[in-house]
Amino acid sequence: MNQKILRLIFAFLLISIGISGRLFIDIPNVETVTAVTLLAGVLLGGSYLWLIPLLVVGLSDMVIGNDLILLYTWTGWVMIGLMSKWIPKASKSIFTQTAYLTGAGVVSTFFFFLWSNFGVWHLSGMYPHTAMGLVASYVMGLPFLKFQILGNLMLVPAVSVVVLGVMKAVNAVQPVKQTQLERI
Repeated sequence: MNQKILRLIFAFLLISIGISGRLFIDIPNVETVTAVTLLAGVLLGGSYLWLIPLLVVGLSDMVIGNDLILLYTWTGWVMIGLMSKWIPKASKSIFTQTAYLTGAGVVSTFFFFLWSNFGVWHLSGMYPHTAMGLVASYVMGLPFLKFQILGNLMLVPAVSVVVLGVMKAVNAVQPVKQTQLERI
């Protein structure tokens, strides 16, 4: 199979997982966007770093809706995608790569919390535009952080093992040129 087509298939797989997680996981701040964003960076690179998270949130927001906070949530996932290019790539082990992705998922969760709650403070009008108002925004966001960190500690490794396993199986069945897809 052509390498470009294979990359598009995996991009579609990641987008599908991301959208499904946003639409069907009914727990606040538990989502698959972080997992697929990190995987896009590790497996596909290039413009997929930012394109996959934007497509996931853009298409799923058409169904679930959003408001002006999307300026911070969408850019938060794009920044996570851009940061994902620095995740170490394991050469052989799915479990080692999953551990790297899970660690990156934890760091990403804290980054996303800080960025999106700054956005709530900045845009919502719920908090005064003072240092204490910003602190209040972060304190009030802590329950959401708890769900997001627990969700990412479960979903990043689960999604990673499945996607990396599929990637390894596809690479084993079909010889492909040396690319980022084979670094797994």
